Amino acid sequence: MTQFAQSFIDVVGVLTTVFAIALFIWTIISWCLGVFPLFLRLGFGRWIRKIAIVANDEKYASLKSDLVDTGIFREKNIYQIKNDALAKVKDATLALVHYQSFTEAEVNVILANKKADAGFIFYFPEFTPPATVIPLNMMKAINNHPFTIIVNTRGRLINDIVTTLLSIYWPRFLASNF
Repeated sequence: MTQFAQSFIDVVGVLTTVFAIALFIWTIISWCLGVFPLFLRLGFGRWIRKIAIVANDEKYASLKSDLVDTGIFREKNIYQIKNDALAKVKDATLALVHYQSFTEAEVNVILANKKADAGFIFYFPEFTPPATVIPLNMMKAINNHPFTIIVNTRGRLINDIVTTLLSIYWPRFLASNF
């Protein structure tokens, strides 16, 4: 092999090695800044985050069963807030509210006690009769709060809880639990 060919192969080998190392470092940085924080939030959400179900006893049992049956949420992290203790929602960082368990006045109390960085999912499963819909003024009131969702189906409910779990503010939560 000639001297030129040997030098050319050495230069290409060094450049390929530098490129591979740079690509590896870029992959690690991208993972740490992109996917890792989501996995961290989901992990903390699954194992630490408490979920308040704001509903009457019958609906609470059904919704809790749905959450636990998914295998995503732990039973010990789910608790109930009844209509006689609605002020307790101010301590919740993630709440599932069964809308039909409460009057409009009680829903307004729930919204008034909601912290800005807390996630609230309002579950409204009934479609019939047509008169049983959320009034427009209540839709606007719910929509005016950050991190609030209105959902009608149970399948979508689980998805929205997981999405809210990833979206809500974490530094305050982490500081208060560690």
